[in-house]
Amino acid sequence: MTQTDERVQARVDDVRLGLVRLGSLVSSAVDAATCALTSGDLVGADQVIADDDAVDAQRHAIEDECLRLLGSVALDPVALRFVATTLRVAHELERTADLMVNVARTVWRLYPHALVAPVPVLLDRMGRQVTVQLRVAVNAFVDGDMASAAALGDMDDAVDELHDRLVRHALTPAGSTGDDSVLEAVHLALVARHFERAGDHTVTIASWVPFVTTGER
Repeated sequence: MTQTDERVQARVDDVRLGLVRLGSLVSSAVDAATCALTSGDLVGADQVIADDDAVDAQRHAIEDECLRLLGSVALDPVALRFVATTLRVAHELERTADLMVNVARTVWRLYPHALVAPVPVLLDRMGRQVTVQLRVAVNAFVDGDMASAAALGDMDDAVDELHDRLVRHALTPAGSTGDDSVLEAVHLALVARHFERAGDHTVTIASWVPFVTTGER
């Protein structure tokens, strides 16, 4: 490997590390948003919203470096596919963080009403599952781990099942049918959708692994 090749590889590795960093920021957003929602923590919700600026900045930094690499150096086929698809993966991660901002805003919309069983447990399980899937998806992408990537579809079934349970619970009348109860049911159904979409983003990230590794999808 020539000195030029080593420099190019170092820059690609930096993109890899940047993507891991972005994945970590998004995983933290999922954890924090879930915790804020289940506990009614308004301060925590505001912190999730504020921290989204760091996610956006990291995404832009990754995209800028990818575009510089694509426009200025010759990459081998695998590196070229990795850098190009990283643009897509960074977008998926940033969108996941945006969904968590929506979850955090729901904390304010539900205030001062506390969530009642089994809602907090279902939300906590959804948040934990999405966090696990994020870590698996990002690691599979940066490592080219096709086996882990292939597992994401089955893993995401758990999020879909929890989504369905939460929506059924939210939309099933239980005692009060006043305006506040209806509004809470709508907010919970939307939150369930946010987590489900976050899970879908991890599956999309994993779907790029075969293309990067083999050139085929």
